[in-house]
Amino acid sequence: MTDDELLAHLPEIAAVASQVEERLNAWVGTARQRRISWARIGAALGMTRQSAWERFQSPPPTTARG
Repeated sequence: MTDDELLAHLPEIAAVASQVEERLNAWVGTARQRRISWARIGAALGMTRQSAWERFQSPPPTTARG
């Protein structure tokens, strides 16, 4: 594979990674709606409870400033 061929694949791979991340966030969101603990979610993903919470917690709502 040439450098140009390799570089041509990068946007495709980035798009797939983005789709996977979106789906993972949706599944974790569903697990949280079912009140599955961060400890169990973390264990399922091979990470600590704290790491799972830090990665997947919903960001705080933003307020408009004017």
